Amino acid sequence: MTEIVTKVKRKLSPKTVAVVGFGNIGCGVVELLYIKGIPGLKLVKVVDVDLQRKRKVTLPPEMLSSDWHEVVNDPKIDIIVELIGGIEPAKSIQIAALKAGKEVVTANKKLLAKEGQEIFELAKTLDRRIGFRASFVGCHALIHEFRQAGTAAKKFRRIYAILNGTSNYILSAMTRDGKTFEEALKEAQTLGFAEANPSDDIDGLDTASKIRILLGLISNSYHHAAEFPVEGIREITSHDVQYAAELGYSVKLVGVIEEKDGVFSVSVRPTLVPQISLLGSLPGAYNGTEIEDEYGVISGLVAPGAGTYPTADAVVKDLLDIAEGRPMLMPDSAEPIVLGPSESEVRRYYLRFSVVDESGVLARICNIFWKYNISIAAVIQKEATSENFVPLVITTHMAREGDIQAAIGEVDSLPVVKAKTKIIRILKSDT
Repeated sequence: MTEIVTKVKRKLSPKTVAVVGFGNIGCGVVELLYIKGIPGLKLVKVVDVDLQRKRKVTLPPEMLSSDWHEVVNDPKIDIIVELIGGIEPAKSIQIAALKAGKEVVTANKKLLAKEGQEIFELAKTLDRRIGFRASFVGCHALIHEFRQAGTAAKKFRRIYAILNGTSNYILSAMTRDGKTFEEALKEAQTLGFAEANPSDDIDGLDTASKIRILLGLISNSYHHAAEFPVEGIREITSHDVQYAAELGYSVKLVGVIEEKDGVFSVSVRPTLVPQISLLGSLPGAYNGTEIEDEYGVISGLVAPGAGTYPTADAVVKDLLDIAEGRPMLMPDSAEPIVLGPSESEVRRYYLRFSVVDESGVLARICNIFWKYNISIAAVIQKEATSENFVPLVITTHMAREGDIQAAIGEVDSLPVVKAKTKIIRILKSDT
C-alpha cells in the first residue's frame, strides 16, 4: 500500500518549469504560470541575457538567471521552455536539455524547420518529448486534430493554410481599403502587426517554416524534406487585388500540402482564393487552415495569428500535456519525405500581362497557349494604367505548372509584351 501511495503522490507532484527567454512571449508564459498559476506546473526559474529591462511581470531575484546552463544542469527542473528564437544558442539549449533528461517546449519554428531532424531524432532516441504547438500558434488546434486522427487511424489529403498574420493583414488592408502594398505594410508596422524588418513574413519564409513543421506531422517523419517553391507578397499590386475581387477571389498567402500515393506537393505562394470560402474571407491578422482527410471530409480552423497571449496559451497547453502524462504528438520516423516536382502540379492560374494596346495581341497569346494545351477561362482587359502598356488579365482552366512556365516564357519574349507577366495560382475549384 505504501508503494501505491508513493506512486500516486509522485504522479500528482507538479512539474517544475524553467523558461529561457524573457521577451514578450516569455512574459506571457511567466504571467500565466507565476501570476495566474496553473495546477500541475511550477515555475522555478527564468533565464534571460538582459535582466535589467523593465517588464510587466516582476519576479524575485532568486528566480532569475542569465545563464541557461544553470537550468539545464539542474536535476530539480523537469521541463525547459525555450523562447529565445533563432538557431543558436536555442539549438544547443534544446539538445542539452534533452540529454539532461528534461522535456522541451518551444515556439521556435525556424529552428525546428531547419534543424528539426536532429532534434526530433535525439528526442526519440532518449525517449523525451518536445512540445511545439506554439511554433504555429495561429493554428495550434491542428495538434488536437492530428491527435484525434492518430497516425494510423486517418490520413490527410491536403492542407491549405494561411499561417502568417502580417501578410494576411497587409493583403486584407489592400483589399478592404485599396491601399498599395507599401501603404498597407506601413500601416501594419504602425499597428505592431509587422516588424521593422518584415522580410521573413512578407517573403513567405515564416509560412514556409510552419508548413515544413506541418509536413513532418502529416507524414509522421522528422526527415528534412527537399526545398519547395516559396514566394512572398512583395510583388502583389493593388491592381491584382482589384482584378481578383472582380473575379470573385481574394489574394492570400497560402501554404499548400497535398498528398497523393505517398508523394507530396508543397508550396508557399500568393494565391487567389474564393471570397466566400473560409480562407478567402479571413480578415486582418488571423490565421486559418482548411483540411481534407482521406475520406473527403473538409474541416476548418481559425485563430489569431500572433500575439503574446495566444502564443503563451499554446506553450501552456504543451506543458499541461507533459504534466498530465498525455502523449505528445511529434514525428517519430526517419522515413524520407518524397516531394513531387513542382512542374507537374496541375492548377488554375491568374495571369496579368502588360501589353501594347493594339489589335491581335490576345490572338498571339492564345496561339502560344494552344501550343501548350492551356485553356482560357476568363479575360479582363482594362484601360491603360501606363502610357506604355495596358493590363490584360487571363484566368485559365486546369493547367500544368511546367506548361504555364514554358508558355509565359514565350509570351514574355513577344515585342508586344512590355513587362514580366504576373503569375498567381488559383486554389483548386474543389475547395
